[in-house]
Amino acid sequence: MEKVLIIDPSLRSADGHHLGVLQRFRTELGKLWLGSVTLASLHASDEFCRGANLIPTFEKSIYYRTEWTRAEFYDGAMKFCTELKARMRELRLRPGIMIFPAADQSTVLGLARCLESYRLREPPQILLWLMVAPHYRKSVDDPSAAPLLDEYEEAFAALRRVVGDDSCIHVCCETEAMTATYRSRVGLEIETVIVHKLIEQPRDRRVRRPDEAIRIVCTGNANAAKGYSLLADAIERVNRERSDLAFLIHGTVEQTDYPEGRQEFGRLAQLAPNVTVRTDVMSTEDYLAWLSQADLLLQPYDPLVYRARGSGVFAEAVKLGIPVVATRGCDFSRAAIEQGRAVGIDAFASESVAQAVLVAADRLDEISARAASFAADLGIDRSLELLLARTVASAQRPRGWIDKTLKRYLGVKVPRMAALP
Repeated sequence: MEKVLIIDPSLRSADGHHLGVLQRFRTELGKLWLGSVTLASLHASDEFCRGANLIPTFEKSIYYRTEWTRAEFYDGAMKFCTELKARMRELRLRPGIMIFPAADQSTVLGLARCLESYRLREPPQILLWLMVAPHYRKSVDDPSAAPLLDEYEEAFAALRRVVGDDSCIHVCCETEAMTATYRSRVGLEIETVIVHKLIEQPRDRRVRRPDEAIRIVCTGNANAAKGYSLLADAIERVNRERSDLAFLIHGTVEQTDYPEGRQEFGRLAQLAPNVTVRTDVMSTEDYLAWLSQADLLLQPYDPLVYRARGSGVFAEAVKLGIPVVATRGCDFSRAAIEQGRAVGIDAFASESVAQAVLVAADRLDEISARAASFAADLGIDRSLELLLARTVASAQRPRGWIDKTLKRYLGVKVPRMAALP
């Protein structure tokens, strides 16, 4: 079978979750005896591409838009189409499966135009994850973003028309709220499937010595919506109330929408002896070690931007059994707050962050026990594994005149993968 083609224009460095998600896809495909080719950002360094086995291809990521006009939508789609088509021809790629770990409306329309130019006899199996709201800096229900949902509708209509078989297109989101946002516009069923990093089981329960500080961890890519600007004032307020807390703040400041990040992290580094700051790019192993030491994960995210959007850090903390302090109004943390294994931040403000941290510290034993119990009951999430296996089974079904000829004239049966649930 042809190799799988993985396409992520937003993958340009080890920052954030894009590389970890790619590694998960590769691992699961390997279990199915499939290799893959990965096309990533044109801005990825040569060293990073060599180390991660990437082919730099795309100039713009899914965060490229600034004008939010129809013309910008079409221009982005055409550019994506041109770059994808050129690379596929150069490498002579005819993939049976195409995976998009992070897609948007321009990606989808660009893919439709690319496939249309090939006039393929048999369409590939296509897996698409819609990761962000129509306007990635606004709430999903912001009225000004409504025209952008029309773009998704147009893009998927074009893709369905070119593919000609809806069963070949598999659309996923990572939260139920995001799934609900796109379901009526895409015209296809959408599955809620989280692509976790390679975490198979909860961490061992962390036992704190009586004289040891409570460790409160932040980690991730320091985008503006993640609330790093609130931390310094919040920590100062907390330190006036308690002396037994330690803040471990990590955030990568390169290639973000938060140019003030360097200055803010400089302020945090000088704030107090109980604050440790890191801005380096962590390996997957270092990231998991950093996260696993937490007594609490702190996520003061903007609830407008993250109302429907998922959080990879949160999903991994849940699997590890770490309780979280997160802003109310974010869909990814709603159930955890309701079930008492997380504490909600009432507003996107420093005072509210400080109050929530103090509440969580007071209730640490209770919420830690609930988070650990929930993680123990989760088991291994096999939703991605099953989705990929079903997709591979569909791609391996007999196709084209060769299969029909073998069956009719030679009596040869082309083997099929066993059906999966």
